[in-house]
Amino acid sequence: MVVGPYLLVWLGALLFLNLLKLSPKDLAGTFSRPGPLAALAVVKLVALPLAMYAIAYFLYRPFALPVLLLSGISTGLGAPFVVSIVGGRLPLIVGMITVTSLAVPFVLPSLVHALVGSEFDLPLADMVVLLLLALFITLGAGWLTKKYAPSTSRFADENSFVLSLVFVVLINMGMFATLSEYFFTEQLFVLQTLAASSLAYAAFAVAGYACSPFGERTAGLISMTYVNNTLVMVFAAQFFGPQVAALAAIYNLPYYAGILLLKKIIGR
Repeated sequence: MVVGPYLLVWLGALLFLNLLKLSPKDLAGTFSRPGPLAALAVVKLVALPLAMYAIAYFLYRPFALPVLLLSGISTGLGAPFVVSIVGGRLPLIVGMITVTSLAVPFVLPSLVHALVGSEFDLPLADMVVLLLLALFITLGAGWLTKKYAPSTSRFADENSFVLSLVFVVLINMGMFATLSEYFFTEQLFVLQTLAASSLAYAAFAVAGYACSPFGERTAGLISMTYVNNTLVMVFAAQFFGPQVAALAAIYNLPYYAGILLLKKIIGR
């Protein structure tokens, strides 16, 4: 519980470390062929969340909003960290991080407002501001450090794996401490949420693999499944309460289990 209130700080530190891996050359190479990137970004931010919301709404309505929030968030800046373990081509992931991070503060709140706005008093401007601050302050800090403090940037880059694991532990401690009462009082809810998050992970993986160009399907899969779910939890807890935020938190279980599974499959 001590580290829980600082989730955005730990997330920002993790995003900062992984942002240092992104080079302008990678970005230029990705944006030189914008068609596949644009198509995948539209699937990620619009088509997939709408489809997942519709499925959840008709199968089990309490999960419709949590699934919408999780599926509609941007590709995580931790995705390059996954690539370093699993393998895959980085440029497409770099492009997805950039495009979806720029677009999600406007697209996701608008989708939420359009689909569930009649059921909640949603402060659309506040949602946009929260996402803008959480993503763009980190993006700016990363680029400024690389430019004006190269020694700090080199140290962080050389030790990024160990430092990333430290922040991953802090994030998980904070996220699960917030939900600890559910593990003791509402085990059925926890199991339902774990099942829903695992199915969501599988659906994201299939969508990313199927919609990506041949030769970049592993990268497409990673860019679709490894999302900023910690940001979703903070976002959902602030605007909708802990039960809505629970899906994003428990998504961490298939998130990390998936890394081991992908490494085994791709290794073969």
